[in-house]
Amino acid sequence: MATSRQGVALIRHLSNKGIFKVRAISRDPLNQTSQALASLPNVEVIKGDLLSEKDLFKAFEGVYGIFGNTTPTKPWGMDKSYELKQGLNLINVVKEISNSGELKHFVFSSICKGKNSTSKVEAPGHFLTKWELEKYIYSSNLSEITTILRPASYFENFNSKLPGIKISENFLPGIVSPNTKWQTIAVDDIGLWASTAFHNSRKFKGLSFNLASEELTGNEMARTLQSLKSDKRKRVKYLMIPRNILNLLEHDIAIMANWIEKNGYAANISYLKELAKDCDIRTTSLSNWLLKQVYFSNKQSNLPFDKTKNVLNILNGKTA
Repeated sequence: MATSRQGVALIRHLSNKGIFKVRAISRDPLNQTSQALASLPNVEVIKGDLLSEKDLFKAFEGVYGIFGNTTPTKPWGMDKSYELKQGLNLINVVKEISNSGELKHFVFSSICKGKNSTSKVEAPGHFLTKWELEKYIYSSNLSEITTILRPASYFENFNSKLPGIKISENFLPGIVSPNTKWQTIAVDDIGLWASTAFHNSRKFKGLSFNLASEELTGNEMARTLQSLKSDKRKRVKYLMIPRNILNLLEHDIAIMANWIEKNGYAANISYLKELAKDCDIRTTSLSNWLLKQVYFSNKQSNLPFDKTKNVLNILNGKTA
C-alpha cells in the first residue's frame, strides 16, 4: 500500500524524479500520510485495498508499471493467510493486465534470502510467504517483466516500539546476539532501488536480488553510534532484546532472530555498490541514517517520534 514505509519511500523518489505520474493506493485516502503523499507533485492517491481485485483492476488501469508490497501485520500480530491473500490477488491482477500488453514492468518487494539455501534452520513464516509469492510470480510467467527486490532488516527497526527500548545516547537495541553479522538497509533505499528499477527497466527487468547496505555486528553498530556522539565519555552499548520477550510479543520475530544468527541474509553488498555506482545512485550508510534520527537532530535522547513530523520527514527525504 502507498502508506507503507516502502510505499512512501518509493512515491517520494518517483515524485522527485518527475518522469512518471504516480497513482497510489490507500485504504484511507483521507488519512494524514495519504494527504501528505497527495500533496507531492505528480502523485494521485485513490482508495483501494490489496484484498479487493476490483480495486486493483481500477487502480492499475492503463499503467506502465506496478510496485507490489504485501504485509502480514494486523493490529494483533502477524497473519500469513492475510499476506498470502494480498499477494495472490496482486499477482493475479498483474498477470491479467500484462496479457493485454499495456503493463511493462512489475516490481515486487520480497525478503532477503539466506546464505545457506539448503539450511534446515526454521525460517520465519512471513519470509516463507514472500518466497511462496515469488514462486507464484514465476509460475504465472511474469518473470520477463518482473524485478524482485529482497530487502534485509530495516535500520528503522532499531527504534523498537517496546517501551524504553529505542536508540538513545547509551544504547542501540537489536534482536540478535552482539557478535552476529547482520545485514541491514534503510527503508528509503528500498524506495530508491524500486524507483531506479522503473527508470532503468532494460537493466532491471528479469532480475531478482537481495538488498542490504551494511553487514555489521550489534557491537559494531553500537560503536558506529558512539563515533557520532559529541560526548564520548559514555560508551554506547548494544542491547539485545531477550529472546523470551520476543517470543511473547511476536513468535515469528523470535524465529527470525534465530534464523539471522544461524543462516543470515545473503545480499552481495559489493555487487550492490557497483550497481548503485553504475545507476548513479547513493545508498544510505548506517552512520548517515543515524545522523538523521531524532536523537541527533534534537540533540536529546529518548525523544518520542511525533507522527506528523515522521510523515513529513520521510517525504523530505529523512527516515526518522
